[in-house]
Amino acid sequence: MSDPLHANLPAAPASASPLARPVSRPPAPVPETSVALTDATFTCDPGAPCRDLYLPAALRDVERAAAAGLPPHTLMSRAGTAVAGWLYAHLPALATAGRHPVLLLAGPGNNGGDAYVAARELQRRGVLVDVWQLAPPGAPDAIWAHDEAIAAGVPVRRAPTTWPQPSAYAWIVDGLFGIGLSRALDGAAATLVENIGYAHAQGTPVLAIDIPSGLMAATGVADGPAIRADVTIAMLGACPGLFTGVGRDLSGDVLVATLGADDGLTASSIRTNAPEVFEPHLAQRRHASHKGSYGSLAVLGGHEGMVGAPLLCARAGLMSGAGRVYVGFVAQNGPSWDPVHPELMLRQAESLDLATMQAVAVGPGLGTSAASTACLARALALEHTPLVIDADALNLLAIEPSLSERVRRRAGPTVLTPHPLEAARLAGCDVARIQSDRLACARALAQHFGATIVLKGSGTVIDDGNDTWINTTGNAGLATAGTGDVLTGVIGALLAQGMPATPAALGAVWLHGRAAERCVSAGQGPAGLTASELLPAIRTELGLRLNDSARATRRVQPTRGTPPAPR
Repeated sequence: MSDPLHANLPAAPASASPLARPVSRPPAPVPETSVALTDATFTCDPGAPCRDLYLPAALRDVERAAAAGLPPHTLMSRAGTAVAGWLYAHLPALATAGRHPVLLLAGPGNNGGDAYVAARELQRRGVLVDVWQLAPPGAPDAIWAHDEAIAAGVPVRRAPTTWPQPSAYAWIVDGLFGIGLSRALDGAAATLVENIGYAHAQGTPVLAIDIPSGLMAATGVADGPAIRADVTIAMLGACPGLFTGVGRDLSGDVLVATLGADDGLTASSIRTNAPEVFEPHLAQRRHASHKGSYGSLAVLGGHEGMVGAPLLCARAGLMSGAGRVYVGFVAQNGPSWDPVHPELMLRQAESLDLATMQAVAVGPGLGTSAASTACLARALALEHTPLVIDADALNLLAIEPSLSERVRRRAGPTVLTPHPLEAARLAGCDVARIQSDRLACARALAQHFGATIVLKGSGTVIDDGNDTWINTTGNAGLATAGTGDVLTGVIGALLAQGMPATPAALGAVWLHGRAAERCVSAGQGPAGLTASELLPAIRTELGLRLNDSARATRRVQPTRGTPPAPR
């Protein structure tokens, strides 16, 4: 399989020398100017909607088109005003009273220009500001913004190489580099970012303009020092890198300022995952139904010493609504019943009649022996049965080209759930290559296998070969053994209930992450959270989504036989 990932790393700009802080000037009064942020924040709340994400090139095209129809510098003025407006509303009283300064960092490009405008607007509102300049402005709009700030009396100086007292500033605004950055920070930029990291660690909050400096907007990669923000205000639209890789750790809460140019944004093939994407496909629970109405799921795996993995997977399937769940062990000495969930039916893998199943999950604890290979081959012989492939089954696909080819030829729905190491084995590369562009990797695997890919990790990527979703639920509590087996069980259960492959993957990943959030909010973790503890929380979240879906269905599709409303 060809490697689709690539890197383009231009050279770095240079550095600066420190100057002493000048005496601040009293602010001049100014009329209020407002540029509203969109009401949509990219959060993990249950009701957070699906949002389009844009690659940097698409946002630059929109910016150029919008700027062509507006007076000069309008978009930069709106961007800086949006930053100033949000920040002013969140400053402590000492800062709004002009007694605790705000620091703004300005790079040479348009992000630096946004910072100059924000500094000018904050100063006009009575806030004491400092601007640290990494390098003189080079872009025309940034030069204009710099000159306007200087004319307004905003103190601008070269960024020092040492940091003052940790509590010197009420907030720090990062306007160093924007979405065009494609290299690791070094030199003076790296030193400055490391100093900001020190201040942030000591409690000074940070707001990033567009994207935290050092983070790659398209990929979520940070190869060197990077700003860790509490809030990021993305201009025009948000980029994928804010939500995958290390992006979630660095970006904080993400807001979007559309700058009045959102008419130029078209629908994107990259989106955030949200209930509205999968809820319409959930199997509704009717009174006149039975266990057969919700499908039979078989879980295949459990080599010697690894029987816990398929049990976790099967328990998750049971608690995610599958009508019946069977476990087929590869181990000859597997348990005959599950004392925790005696509802599960445990067998030897070769004795299960897979043709009677509505979905099959293969891989948890499977191993890579000859018996394991035979077990996977039996599952792949099911031409039309929905299949989710995980763990050692993925490793066998990487080892055995003939098995991989059978996946490619399957007519039935197929979901593959690799973590980065498994994805690297499937793609014939190393983990660093996978993580360098998670979206490109997921797309390449989806197109290669003709399957829905769930590339696990922070900001799990789901790709069906045409569209990409990034999941925004979950937390570090999921970084423990067995949580991947649980996810596979949820996907398998949703497939067994008749959901198409991609909605089943999207729903399972979202529910899995929300369950971890529910557990942590209840005091279970993130450290020490176990995979088994996710199961009741997944059931609760699924119930909430089913209730929402049922209410929506009743609103738009009255029950057959309901008398018409009075006229």
